[in-house]
Amino acid sequence: MVIYVAVFLDKALLIYIKPIAPLSLILLYVKSVKKIDPLFPLSMVVISITDIFNYIDFIKFFDLIALLISLFYILCLFLLKDFISKEDVKLSKLVSPPVIVSILFITYLIYSIVEIAMPEVGNSLGSIVLIVTSLLSFVAVSFFIYVADRYDKSIFLFISACCTLFVDTILAINELYYYTRVFTVLINIAEIAGLYFFTIFLVRTKLVDVETFKENYF
Repeated sequence: MVIYVAVFLDKALLIYIKPIAPLSLILLYVKSVKKIDPLFPLSMVVISITDIFNYIDFIKFFDLIALLISLFYILCLFLLKDFISKEDVKLSKLVSPPVIVSILFITYLIYSIVEIAMPEVGNSLGSIVLIVTSLLSFVAVSFFIYVADRYDKSIFLFISACCTLFVDTILAINELYYYTRVFTVLINIAEIAGLYFFTIFLVRTKLVDVETFKENYF
């Protein structure tokens, strides 16, 4: 429904349709886990409210959107805190070529976002810093869990982080620099995919087999 509206109908209708996606993921999460972490439903509600303000008036409500999206990332970080451990830190993996390339790419993306946003919302520098800091924190933790490779389905978390970077970059371009319906469609596809893969990671992940872990890293 969301994609259909984004492709064929007025963008303003997404204010009413877009929340269907995260709210549906709440149902999926509740049905799939034995113990419900209230932070997950709360995070989905926060991103739903964020999307509503995005489509009402992105520039007018930029400071509020920045606060909400940062809150969403913080909630996601709390949801991931049990999946990280100091024991997973391996310098050889953190300085590997793929990680270095990823860091350079992410740095370039963040620089591009800030450069695009500054002319339009330059008086909201604090909000920009808040978004960038929370975004980088979420992406860094997601990549760290993926690189550590101690949990099954960690690739889903990696995909979710990539979708997050894509959405924030294209959203800034679409709302502050050059609007096109194609970007609106791509943003909605990537955001829903990112939320879905994040949810699937939380409900399906488990520690990898200890023996397999030792064979790979020891």
